Amino acid sequence: MATIEMEVSQFQVDETDFCDSVLSRFSNSIQEEHQHLCTVLGAMSQELKEQNLPTTPVTYFCTTCSSIDRLSSDPDSPTHIIDSLLTILSMVLPRISPVILKKKREYLSELVVRVFRSKSPSAASGLKCISHLLMIRESDNWSDVSQLYGLLLSFITDPHSKVRRQSHVCIHDTLQNFQGSSALAPASEGIINTFERYLLLAGGSNAAASESPKGAQEVLYILDALKECLPLMSMKSTTTVLKYFKTLLELHQPLVSRRIMDSLNVLCLDPTSEVSPEVLLELLCSLALSVSGNERIVDDITFTTRLLDVGMRKVHSLDRKICIVKLPAIFNALGDVLACEHEEALHAATEALKSLIHACIDLNLIKQGVNQITTNADMETRRSRPTIIEKLCATIESLLDYRFSTVWDMSFQVISTMFNKLGENSSYLLMGTLKGLADLQKLPDEDLIYRKQLHECIGSALGAMGPEIFLSIVPLKLEVEDLSEANVWILPILKQYTVGAHLSFFRESILNMVRLMKQKSRMLYLEGRIVSSRSYDALVYSLWSLLPSFCNYPLDTAESFKDMEKALCTALREEANLCGIICSSLQILIQQNKGILEQKIDLNGSDNSISRQRAMARYTPQVAGDNLTVLKSSAREFLSVLSGKFLKSAQDGGCLQSTIHELASVADKEIVTRFFRNTMQKLLKVTQEAANAETSRNSNTMELDNSSNGSLAVVRAQLFDLAVSLLPGLDAKEIDLLFVAIRPALRDDEGLIQKKAYKVLSIILRNCDSFLSARFEELLKLMIEVLPSCHFSAKHHRLECLYSLIVHASKCESEKRCDIISSFLTEIILALKEANKKTRNRAYDMLVQIGHACGDEEKGGKKENLHQFFNMVAAGLAGETPHMISAAVKGLARLAYEFSDLVSTTYNLLPSTFLLLKRKNREIAKANLGLLKVLVAKSQTEGLQMHLRSMVEGLLNWQDSTKNQFKAKVKLLLEMLVKKCGMDAVKAVMPEEHMKLLTNIRKIKERKERNLAANSEETRSQQSKATTSRLSRWNHTKIFSSFGPEDSEDSDAEYTDGKTLSGQQSKATLHFNSKASSSRMHKAAKSLPEDLFDQLEDEPLDLLDQHKTRSALRSSGGGHHLKRKPGLEDEPEIDSEGRLIIREGGGGGKPRREVSSSNPESEDVRSQAGSSHKSINSSIEKNRKRRKTSDSGWAYTGGEYASKKAAGDVKRKDKLEPYAYWPLDRKMMSRRPEHRAAARKGMASVVRLTKKLEGKSVSSALSSKGLRFKRVQKKSSKKKSK
Repeated sequence: MATIEMEVSQFQVDETDFCDSVLSRFSNSIQEEHQHLCTVLGAMSQELKEQNLPTTPVTYFCTTCSSIDRLSSDPDSPTHIIDSLLTILSMVLPRISPVILKKKREYLSELVVRVFRSKSPSAASGLKCISHLLMIRESDNWSDVSQLYGLLLSFITDPHSKVRRQSHVCIHDTLQNFQGSSALAPASEGIINTFERYLLLAGGSNAAASESPKGAQEVLYILDALKECLPLMSMKSTTTVLKYFKTLLELHQPLVSRRIMDSLNVLCLDPTSEVSPEVLLELLCSLALSVSGNERIVDDITFTTRLLDVGMRKVHSLDRKICIVKLPAIFNALGDVLACEHEEALHAATEALKSLIHACIDLNLIKQGVNQITTNADMETRRSRPTIIEKLCATIESLLDYRFSTVWDMSFQVISTMFNKLGENSSYLLMGTLKGLADLQKLPDEDLIYRKQLHECIGSALGAMGPEIFLSIVPLKLEVEDLSEANVWILPILKQYTVGAHLSFFRESILNMVRLMKQKSRMLYLEGRIVSSRSYDALVYSLWSLLPSFCNYPLDTAESFKDMEKALCTALREEANLCGIICSSLQILIQQNKGILEQKIDLNGSDNSISRQRAMARYTPQVAGDNLTVLKSSAREFLSVLSGKFLKSAQDGGCLQSTIHELASVADKEIVTRFFRNTMQKLLKVTQEAANAETSRNSNTMELDNSSNGSLAVVRAQLFDLAVSLLPGLDAKEIDLLFVAIRPALRDDEGLIQKKAYKVLSIILRNCDSFLSARFEELLKLMIEVLPSCHFSAKHHRLECLYSLIVHASKCESEKRCDIISSFLTEIILALKEANKKTRNRAYDMLVQIGHACGDEEKGGKKENLHQFFNMVAAGLAGETPHMISAAVKGLARLAYEFSDLVSTTYNLLPSTFLLLKRKNREIAKANLGLLKVLVAKSQTEGLQMHLRSMVEGLLNWQDSTKNQFKAKVKLLLEMLVKKCGMDAVKAVMPEEHMKLLTNIRKIKERKERNLAANSEETRSQQSKATTSRLSRWNHTKIFSSFGPEDSEDSDAEYTDGKTLSGQQSKATLHFNSKASSSRMHKAAKSLPEDLFDQLEDEPLDLLDQHKTRSALRSSGGGHHLKRKPGLEDEPEIDSEGRLIIREGGGGGKPRREVSSSNPESEDVRSQAGSSHKSINSSIEKNRKRRKTSDSGWAYTGGEYASKKAAGDVKRKDKLEPYAYWPLDRKMMSRRPEHRAAARKGMASVVRLTKKLEGKSVSSALSSKGLRFKRVQKKSSKKKSK
C-alpha cells in the first residue's frame, strides 16, 4: 500500500461494492481458477474491512497493485495467486478514473512487464491490462507504447486458443483506439512484420510430406487476427496484406482461402476502411476467374459470389472508373455461377447480380451506350467496339439461353431488375432481350414451367419502356386472319403492368384496333360465322379493358383527355358492357389527381412498383391541378350521360353512382346544382304520382295491379341515389332541400323507399359535419319519432345514422352524452338479435366503435367513460323479456372481447350470469355461455384462477338442473379452463361428484397428445400450419351457437373464422337447420352400425357432433348401406366345387333390378327436374363406384377370363393367366382418422383370411369357404322363414 500513494476520496468513480459484484458472478462456478479468484478477493475484502478502508474500486486497485508488486519480487510466490490478482486488476481497471491511471501508467506498465517476464501468469487477464494501458496513453509517441504493444503482439500466435483469441480482441481494440493518430502506422507495420516472418518461415521450411511446414499454423493464426484487424490498419499496410492474399490464393488451400475471403468480406463491409481500389479490384478479378470451376466446394462458390458483390460495391464507392471497366468480367463470372446446380449458390449469384445492377450502373454509363447506339444506327457496319453497358446487357440477354432453362425463374428476376434500372433506355439496350422473352412465350408448358415469372418479367419491360415502344417491338398482330397467330397473350400483361402511359396512344392506336375488330366481327356475323364473330367481340372488350391501366397516372391527361371525351361518351351511350370499364377509368383519374393535390398519396410507398414510382414522380401539384381543370371542363357532359344511364339502368348501378359522386367533387358548383334541382323536380313529380296512385288504389274497392306502384317506388329510389351522389358539389341550401325531401320518406310504407331514405341520411351525416351540428337536436327528435314505423330492411342504414349521431354526441358534455346514448342504446342492443346478418354485424361494430369513442384518449375519451358505457349496456340484464336479456349479454361479451380493460369488470357479473342460467331459458343460456367463453378466452391465467372456483361450481350446478341441451358446451368450457389454468388447478375446485367428467377430459387430452406424437413429421407440420395460419377475429355466430363448429377439438378455434362474416347464416336459418339436423342425427344414431367405433380407433365418436357423425357414416359405406350383407360385395361368390363365380357385368352377387315407373305423372316430374337430376344421379353413381372400389376392394374381378359355356376361368390367347387382386386403398393416406381406420380394417380382413387358409390347396380352401358361406346363408334363411 505504501508503494502507491493516492488521495482515494478525490477519485472515487464507482461506489458500488466491487467484491460483491465479482463474487455474485463467480461464486457458483466449479472451475479452479474461479475458486482461487473468489478466495483471493474475499481475503482482500476482509483485510480492507479490518483496516476500516472504503471498499471502492480505487482501494481494490491500490491493494491489488501492491500485492502483485510484492509477490512478483518473490521467486517462491504461488502462481495461482498472481493469476488471480491479475484477473482482479483487469476487472477493476475499467472502473478507475483515467486521471488516476494516467498518473500511474508508467508504474503499471513496468509492473505488468515484470510479471510477464518473471512468471507465467494468466496471459488472458494480463493482455486485458496491457490493452487498457495502451488505450489511456498520454501521447501518440510510438516509443511510449512500443514495449507494451510488442508484448501484446507476441501472443498473436500463442498455441492456447483462449490466449490467442484474447490477443486478437485486444489488438483490435488497440487499433480502434489508434485511429487518427501517428501510432497507427507503426502498429500496423508490426502486424505486417510478424506476418512476413512466418510466411518466410513457412515457405522456406523443408518439412517432411507427412508434417505441416514450420510456420504454416502460425500463418493461419495471423490470418484469423487479420479478419478482425484488417479494416483498422493503415492503408499502406492493408495494401501490402492484399498483395500477400493474392499470392496465397494461388495455392488453392481451402483453409487459407476461406480465411482470406473472410478477411476481405469484413474489409469490404466496413464503410470506414481504407484500401487501394486497384489492388482490391485485381484480387476480386482473380477470384472471379476461379469462381466458375466445377471442382470447387459449394460453400466456397457461394461465399465467393457474395464477396464479389460486396467487393465490387466497395471498389465502386472508392473509384468508379476502374470499377465499371471490370464489371463485364464480374457479370460473366456470376452468370457462370447461375448455371451451376447448387441452390444456395444460385440464390447468391441472383442477389449479387441484382445488387450490382442497382449499385454500379448509373445514368452516365447508360447514356454512353445509348449515344453509341444512336450514332451507329444509320451505319451499315459498326466500327466502334461495344460499350460497357452493352456488354453487360449482352450478358443479361445470355441468361435466356437453354443452359439456364432450369433457373429461368432467377434469370427473369435479374432481367427485370435490369429493365427497371434502364427505364426508357431499355428499348435501345434490351430490345433483343424483350424479343427473346416473347419467343419463350411460344414454348409449350412442359418446356416452360415458369410462365408466371416470364409474364412478370415482360411486365417489368412494359413498365420500363411504356406501351408505345413495347408494342412496337412485340406487336399484337390482331390484323392476321388466324387469331391463333396473334399475340393476344400480351393483353393481360398490358392490363396489369401499364402505368404512366399516354392517353393519346390509347385514342390513336388502341381505339383504332377496336374499330378494326368491330368491322371484322360484323363481317363474320354477316357470313354466318358466329363463333369467330364472338371471338372478335371478346377482343374488343379486352382492348377496352386496357383503359383503366392507361388512366393510371397518364403523362398527357391535360393535353389528350379532351380529345377522348366524345369517344367515351359515345361508348357509354351505345355499349352497355363498357360502362363499368369507363366509370372505373374516370374514377382512377379523378382520385389520383385529387390525392396528389391534397397530398394524401405517398409517392415513395413501399407497395409501389418502380415503374409506378417513376410515373408518380412526374405528378406535381401543378400537373395534378392542370389535369383536374381538364376533367372539370368535361364533367358536365359526363354527368349528363351518366345520370341518364343511371336512371335507365335496371340494376343497382353502383359504379355509375360512385362515378357521378367523383365527378360532382370536381365539377363547377353551378353545374352540380343544376343537375340536383332537375333531379329533385323529377323526385317531386314521381312522389306525387305515387301518392295519387296510392289514393286511387285505396278508394277503389276492386283489386288492382300493384306493378305500376312498384315501378314508381323503384324510380323514386333511383332518384334518391342520384341526388345523394351529387352531394360533394352541393351547398348547405341544397343539402337542406334534400333533407326535406327524405324526411317524409322515413315514414313511408314502402320498405325500399325507407331504406333509401335512411341510406341518404346516413351519407349526409357521415360527410357533412356542418349539417349535423346545425340540426343535431332536430335529428335526435326525428330518429325517435320515426322508430315505430321503421321497416326491417332499413334498420342497417338506420344504425349508420345513429352511429353518426352518437359519435357527435360523444363530444358533448358527459350528462348530455349519457342521455343521448341511453336513448338509442336499447335499439342498438336489440339489433344484435336481428335476423338480417348485416344489421347484426353493424350493431356489433357500433358497440365497438362507441366504446372506442368513449375510451380512446387519442379521440378525447377516458377509461371512465368506457366503464360507464359498459354499465349502461349491463343495465339491459334487468330487462323483462329473454330477448332483451340475451341481447344485452351478447353486447357485454362483444365489449369484453374487444377491450381488455373490461374483462375484470365483467367478472363482477358472474353471479348474475349464473343466476340467469337458472331461469332455464334456452335463449338466455346460449348468450351467457358465450359470455363465459369470451371471459375464459380473453382472461389472463392469474385473473382466471381467482374466479375459477365460482365458475366451475356455477357451471356444474347449473348443468345438473338442465335437460342436457348444453352439457357439451359446459364440457368445452371446462376443457378451455384446463388448457388455461392446468389440470391440477381445475381438479382442486372440482366437486367430487363430477370428477369422472374431469377424468374423461384428461383421457381425451392424453389420447390426442399420443396420437399427435405418433403422427409423422409431415402430418404434424400440416396440422401446425392449419392451426397457426388462421386469424382470430370476432364471430358471434360461432360463439353463441347452441352447438356448432366452435365446439371442436381445438378450443382456441372458436374465435377463428377463415371466412368473412358475410357467409354466416341468419338466425331463422340457424334455427331451422338446428331442428332438421337434430332429427337427422337422432335417426342416424339409431341406425348406426355396431362396428362403427372400430373405425374410429383414434378417438371416441361424439354422437352429438353432426360433422363427425356424417363423416363416419360416409366412411362406413353410405347412409342407406350402413351394414352391407355378406356375400354381396365383401366376399367372392363360390360354387359347391370351389370355383370362383364371376358375373358377366363385372359385379359379384345378384344383378340389380331396374326400377321403372309407368306413372306418367312421375315422368313429368322427372322431366321438369331436367339436368339437375342427372347431375345428382351421376354424383351418386360416382360415390357408389368409389365406395365399391375402396371399401370392398374388388375393383378388378377378372371378368375377361369368364367363360360363357363352362364354369370357372378360361385362359385367353396372348393374355396373362387368370388373376385377381386386392387394390391398395387410397384412404390409407387420408389425414382423417376414420378413413385410415376403414382402410386398415379392410386390409386386415385380407391378411386374416390368408393366414387362416395357409397350407391348404386352392380347391379345398375355396370349397370349405364356399360350404361355410352356404351354411351361413341357410341359417339366415331359416331364421327369416321362422
